[in-house]
Amino acid sequence: MLSQSEAARYLLDRGLLTADSVVDGDVSVRDASSRNRNFLVECSQGPSYLMKQGLGPEAVATVAHEAGVYEYLSRTEGIRQYIPGYLGYDSEREVLVLELVRPGTNLRTYHQSRGRFTLGLAESLGRALAALHRTTAFTQGATPAPERAPFVLSLHKPDSRIFRDLSTTSVELIKIIQHAPSLGRRLDDLRSEWIPSALIHQDFKWDNVIVLKTSRARRSTCLKLIDWEGAVDGDPCWDVGSALSSFLSTWLFSIPVTGESPPEDFPGLAAYPLEAMQPAILRCWRSYITELRADPATVRRRLLRSVEYAGARLVQTAFEVSQVSMNLNGAIVLHLQLAQNVLERSAEAAVQLLGLPLYESA
Repeated sequence: MLSQSEAARYLLDRGLLTADSVVDGDVSVRDASSRNRNFLVECSQGPSYLMKQGLGPEAVATVAHEAGVYEYLSRTEGIRQYIPGYLGYDSEREVLVLELVRPGTNLRTYHQSRGRFTLGLAESLGRALAALHRTTAFTQGATPAPERAPFVLSLHKPDSRIFRDLSTTSVELIKIIQHAPSLGRRLDDLRSEWIPSALIHQDFKWDNVIVLKTSRARRSTCLKLIDWEGAVDGDPCWDVGSALSSFLSTWLFSIPVTGESPPEDFPGLAAYPLEAMQPAILRCWRSYITELRADPATVRRRLLRSVEYAGARLVQTAFEVSQVSMNLNGAIVLHLQLAQNVLERSAEAAVQLLGLPLYESA
């Protein structure tokens, strides 16, 4: 494993840093490790870098997989503009080196700091996902592959091994799903119909979208999609559903659930009303289908499937929150309730919740 003091020397040996920049103190190295050993190597007068090493055999394999995804996407016209620069993977030292995108902030923080949802960024987001799915699409062997579906689609039927890593709250959440037969059936349906047809990010969320300023005078921005560890061949609608779900989760998390207000008053209490997000949701969806140049039947089919996956992604978010919560709080319960409604009535959810038209061609 590289130490923090070795990071600059490593990049210097590979020609990514100059000796003058190191001697002049232009280089700083920060440790940002979490699941992996991460170093942020920042240079005030030149490019900056993210260095990534896996901690343990499983993490090493994951970083190697991510490196392969970055290498592939960096050679793919149309999508590489939406990812950080790929500088290489050292298979001997097991080090992935990427461009450190800066100055930037993740999309969640960007929205919260402004209190509004920018149409331009929503459009860029739709185009980025469409570019990924269009440029990596394949048709060979387009048959159901339920064993490759996201884990949340079988969360209500957990393998015994999963209980080693579950919190008590997560166990309670799984019990709730198991006692909601219609919710379990819809997850089963989505899993049985999972058909890989393109490379997908699979872990799309606002935390994995970095917003960069490209022009201070015009306040122009662009975005980069990061953290490709979970990228696989899968159903493109999963990424789109995850994007839609990010809007819904932001709405739900902004509702103060204190027990003092009845549920019918919840929408009016939201700090981020859903109505304020709908123009951005519509712009994101329209830019996505425009880039795909799909026929009306395909557009409607993708919309309904994406909305269904948005419901499943709400379940996954509830599970992720339950892993770090002491109890089943209001946000978790709201996510499960909305997930069931979306999965049972996807067409209504598309129109009434998300403000998306069912019949519209690219």
